[in-house]
Amino acid sequence: MILTTAFLGILVFQLLFFHLISFPLLALQSEKERAQLKLGAFLAKMDTPIVPCNVTGVNCGSCNNVTDDGGTIESPHFPEPYDSNLNCLYTINAPHEKKIKLSFTEFKVDKCCDFITVFDELANLIQSSLNGSDTPMAVTSPSNQMTIKFTSNVDNITRLDPSAGPATRWQATYTFM
Repeated sequence: MILTTAFLGILVFQLLFFHLISFPLLALQSEKERAQLKLGAFLAKMDTPIVPCNVTGVNCGSCNNVTDDGGTIESPHFPEPYDSNLNCLYTINAPHEKKIKLSFTEFKVDKCCDFITVFDELANLIQSSLNGSDTPMAVTSPSNQMTIKFTSNVDNITRLDPSAGPATRWQATYTFM
């Protein structure tokens, strides 16, 4: 009987010790390891370089003079006239917690049927249907990403007929703020 009581006492002590002292330490260490893994993944994501400017579409121009502070986007063949029948996307990515300011430095877009439209990172419209020869006002994104869509019609009249007016072309600078 004494042996059984002693055995049960030791068993209860071991169970209480494990549940009250050892188990919480293991749980805390496990939580600490999970936090370190999350931090490591976050830092790896932060160390991944952001592509500041990307152009998609066939014969769609380029991003130039790209630095940590911004760069330049321009129509295809700039300063020569752009081609007909273009559908281009220019995606600009600023560092985290920065915004993007887009300023057109040259703007001659066929008023009839060519357009530049500016969107934020969620595809919300910032500025639409930019065309003509009046340089638009600068625009600032509400987030760290901006997409500029440029389309030209099938018949780029000013390219085919120089007497129709100035050559169609555009250029814009973007800065991270």
